[in-house]
Amino acid sequence: MSQHQSEQNFAVTNPAQSNEGEKAARTSLILGIIGLFVLGIILGPLAIVQAKKAERLGTKATAGMVLGWIAAILSVIGIIYYVSTMM
Repeated sequence: MSQHQSEQNFAVTNPAQSNEGEKAARTSLILGIIGLFVLGIILGPLAIVQAKKAERLGTKATAGMVLGWIAAILSVIGIIYYVSTMM
């Protein structure tokens, strides 16, 4: 077994990293959900960052990442709409 494979297995089986990954995934999901309703321009990117952190630690965080992107995109569309109606 190569060095890279043993490091990869360690990342998956280490309970501390697993807990950290689950925490980041949960945080990403919460930020993504709240970002859909309030401050999506800020909370969306934070959800994406937390999802990427969770995935680096071996925990899936697809829902948080998708919600983060949706929140960020909807916020940008909302800002563009608001600015265009002001003119």
